[in-house]
Amino acid sequence: MNMIIKQTRVMESKTIQKNGASSKNHTIRRNFLLFIVIPLLLSSCSTAKIYTKPDAMAYTMKHKTLAILPPKVHIEVKKKDKIENIQAQEMTESVDAQNEMNSRFLDFVQKGNLYLDIQPIEKTNATFVETGHPYDMPPEELAKALGVDAILYTDCVYSKQTNVASGILLAIVLFPYGTVWGIMEAVTPTYIAGVNTRLYDGTTGYLLYSYNGGSSGSGTKYPVLIDKATKKIVKKCPYYRK
Repeated sequence: MNMIIKQTRVMESKTIQKNGASSKNHTIRRNFLLFIVIPLLLSSCSTAKIYTKPDAMAYTMKHKTLAILPPKVHIEVKKKDKIENIQAQEMTESVDAQNEMNSRFLDFVQKGNLYLDIQPIEKTNATFVETGHPYDMPPEELAKALGVDAILYTDCVYSKQTNVASGILLAIVLFPYGTVWGIMEAVTPTYIAGVNTRLYDGTTGYLLYSYNGGSSGSGTKYPVLIDKATKKIVKKCPYYRK
């Protein structure tokens, strides 16, 4: 009997050691996956590409007025969507994007980070329409028509996607605690706004600054993304003062 008890205790000890090692290995694997998966899930757009003319400050220091042109918006859609509806939405999104950019620039002006007058967008748009929406006009000619020292062009590409694979992976890795989080990740659309902004000198037409980046967010609509992107654009531009 004593021998049986002794053998039983030995087996239990081995089982505990085995389960402990298995639990430890499971924890290590889970943590390893978390360090890989979570950054991928939380990452949004790639790092922005920024260009600033080496002597840009020599030009921007002379600028007193800036016109923010209506952004050109392209919405990436599925084939089944009607082109007429998309074009109408692009026009609406262009108005919203211009308003968001204008508000953000004015906010920095009020805070004293920009020493610049932003031309009222109503005036900019009225002149822009009168000249036939001349996106292809040389920057210096358009700036002269608008009566400003510099102009800001912006191209926006909008899209949205659902992260079903990421949601499932998250639910598996964090099971059972991450199940709800994984489901939310799988069903909530992620909105993506790619932004390409270019600042031109109104006298020479020189490209002084460009920002090619954007923003994304789960369940976040485009105007909010444009506002976030504009904040980054302003802080990197040669007008900004800390």
